[in-house]
Amino acid sequence: MTDHNKNPAKQYLSRYRAIKSKIAAIERAIREALEDATNTTVTLKEICVQTSGGGQRMEESIIKAVDATAFLAEQREEANKTLREIMEAIKSVKDETQQTVLIEHYINGRTLQQIQTDIHYEKRSTIIIHGRALWEVWQYMKRKGLCE
Repeated sequence: MTDHNKNPAKQYLSRYRAIKSKIAAIERAIREALEDATNTTVTLKEICVQTSGGGQRMEESIIKAVDATAFLAEQREEANKTLREIMEAIKSVKDETQQTVLIEHYINGRTLQQIQTDIHYEKRSTIIIHGRALWEVWQYMKRKGLCE
């Protein structure tokens, strides 16, 4: 577990911020799809109301927006489910200081050095707390079948 790239707990927890960014992007895409649908206008001409095809274009735009929104909402729910699973893994760690280190580092994106200053521990102690917390998460992941 000394190789940072092969530590399954570290990899698992590191996904949190990327998934949060993905959710934000999905929510922007949903807003844009809805805006596109509501901004679709039909030009009506007195003489050619039924043959203009404008209503059909608007209907198609709305259907596309609804389909896109439904797909994106499904993607958002899957991403939120993953965030909840990661938080459950952190909650499985019994020691509150270890939980704090994991939350600050993997959820809030703070460095171990910043965390060390906040919790008033020496560098070595903070690294040990972090390592033990990762070991607890790894044990949780094995129990849940999330890794080998």
